[in-house]
Amino acid sequence: MHTAPSHRPPEPSRLQRRLFWLVLALIVYGSLFPFHYQAHTPSTADWWQLLRPEARPSRSDLLGNLLLFVPYGLLLASPAMRSRRLWALLGGAVLAFGLQYLQFWFPDRYPSGTDAVLNLAGMLCGLGAGFLGAPWLQRWQPGDLPRAQFVVVATALMALWLLYRWFPLVPTLDLQNIKNGVKPLLHWRETGAVDVLRNLAGWLVFLRLSRYSVLQRWRAWWFAAVCVAVLAVEPLFLHNAISPANVIGLGLALALYPLLRSGPRTLMVITVLLALSITVAALQPFSFSWVGGFLWVPFAGSLGGDPIAAIPPLIEKLYLYGSLVFLVRYLGVSHLVTVVILGGFMFALEGVQQALPGRTPEITDPLLVVGIAWLLRPMFERVRVSAPSDRMPLI
Repeated sequence: MHTAPSHRPPEPSRLQRRLFWLVLALIVYGSLFPFHYQAHTPSTADWWQLLRPEARPSRSDLLGNLLLFVPYGLLLASPAMRSRRLWALLGGAVLAFGLQYLQFWFPDRYPSGTDAVLNLAGMLCGLGAGFLGAPWLQRWQPGDLPRAQFVVVATALMALWLLYRWFPLVPTLDLQNIKNGVKPLLHWRETGAVDVLRNLAGWLVFLRLSRYSVLQRWRAWWFAAVCVAVLAVEPLFLHNAISPANVIGLGLALALYPLLRSGPRTLMVITVLLALSITVAALQPFSFSWVGGFLWVPFAGSLGGDPIAAIPPLIEKLYLYGSLVFLVRYLGVSHLVTVVILGGFMFALEGVQQALPGRTPEITDPLLVVGIAWLLRPMFERVRVSAPSDRMPLI
């Protein structure tokens, strides 16, 4: 007697479920920040305000509301969400309009149906981008790839680095924009050692992550050419420029990478260099004078200003902190020790920033590290269960 094969769709992994709930929490947080509640009596005027379109939303509101729901749409493109996708899309629409309605109880926010429509547009953009990228990812996806359990995370981290380098991902052939993009190369003498170190660490990590990503079978010289191309096309994106520090950092990374390409010791060197670059960047310009003041509300420093200007630094932090957590866990450090050491490390850096005029010390960075460690925990638990004697697989 033969049993008919099951055609049930795959269930979302623990990593996908954690990412889904994290994205929902960030959407709610960003929509209701700074949480100054005030009693409000519902009325029909509320609904008329939501239904009345805004004449001309600002560019900041336009991009902010679009980008807020893009990660939600990307998650819905997963094959594991196929049977739930329609309900999740309807839930996203309810969430978008529901959050706008809740903003009547938070006077610092401006309820707008236009914002909800932009949220839906962002969700659909994310879904479309996920559908376009899925066939390419599936063609390279696990199965016979070494380190298959790390492919998605390593590839996502590399994508964050590209997004940071090319943000806001708006291509242009405007001659003046291109001139402005290459003009910083004329100011070599103004290049700082801290910026060179940050770019060196960022590119070295990018090169190392390629060994665990969908690109792990590419030849080294071909991938090096791609890195140079990534740098060269930066002026072709709106408001983007090539800095001397980035050129020097990439050059040093390509020169050093053959010596640091494999082995646990070289991986540790890259990890320490990454941690050093984060430390130096957090403490520059090293002119200490006690100022005090610590923001205990996450993202208070960035959400209080222009949200669009805050996106590139946030993307860079997600890449650097995510890579740091990934590399530390890959070296065999347990989840608890990673959280204690890296969380305490980031909290200490933020505490020292209270003695740096012009800096905004806050709880955001330690929470980012702890959140990323929590997000990646299921992936490393699966590795430990499947290969308990191999704590550093295929370094």
